Amino acid sequence: MRRFPWWFGFVVAGVHFWYATIPAAVALLLLGWYGGPGGLRWIGFSVGALLTLPFLMAGLMYALQSIEEARRWRTLARAETIAGVGLPAGSRVRFADRAHTKLISVDLPCASNILGIRLVGRLTRYETWDDVGPVWSGTLAEDQSINGIPCRAGYFTDKFGTIFDTTGTVHKFGLAASRDFFGLHFPKGTAIRRGSATRPWSFLLPADSGMDLPVLATTAPPGVTLHVADDGRLERIGSGHGQIIIVHGLPLSTGDFRLHDDQVIAALAEPSLVGGEMLPIGTSVLVDLPTGDIIPRR
Repeated sequence: MRRFPWWFGFVVAGVHFWYATIPAAVALLLLGWYGGPGGLRWIGFSVGALLTLPFLMAGLMYALQSIEEARRWRTLARAETIAGVGLPAGSRVRFADRAHTKLISVDLPCASNILGIRLVGRLTRYETWDDVGPVWSGTLAEDQSINGIPCRAGYFTDKFGTIFDTTGTVHKFGLAASRDFFGLHFPKGTAIRRGSATRPWSFLLPADSGMDLPVLATTAPPGVTLHVADDGRLERIGSGHGQIIIVHGLPLSTGDFRLHDDQVIAALAEPSLVGGEMLPIGTSVLVDLPTGDIIPRR
């Protein structure tokens, strides 16, 4: 582990407790300037000056850091292609190194067309994201269709916003209008995370809209996340907000709702009568969809 020099702790402590060190430094400097015998004056000056050192050193460190940071930025005088992406003139590009070989982010000067997507503000580059990469994250300048998908403008569910790769394929986005995926009709406002052969797609439904689930002959409640395999199979439903889904008349929890072939495994969201027995809330049950059989899993 890296060890800092002894004076670093002095600087941090002095700045952190500024409400004590600043008044003390001022009082001691005034004492040294205006009053007391010669020896006392020199003590006041010396200790007061010592207490001001953390702020002078902190200011120096900040200035040096700002100079170093400035070396990692570059403003484009004309349009250029960097990391496989065409950037407009006026873009401010931030790099991780002085040699400008590892790109971190780009601040666009205005709404710009990047890889066929109209974006605004800051773009951030990631070498890997989930199992894809490199990718970019950014803010859509307006609702727009990207490869036939109606994508919603602005940041949607978290700091990453819309994520896309260098081919212009979106990997994380929000729907600006309802659209079908895998034969399911998802409402406007659904937040989607693209899947792959090894990882399912995820569809976070908006808080004000559910959707039909023909495979379960029911309706998915608002605010749940559907996990759908790349071949279109619904694998599970998840939620941390206590939503209930009704399957074959049973109120089931969406906290851990799994679907294996034609069988549902989930916990009862309410006490329920199963096979003549009243089962308590939280009991795990298996529901066979073709037959409607319900088997408690104790």
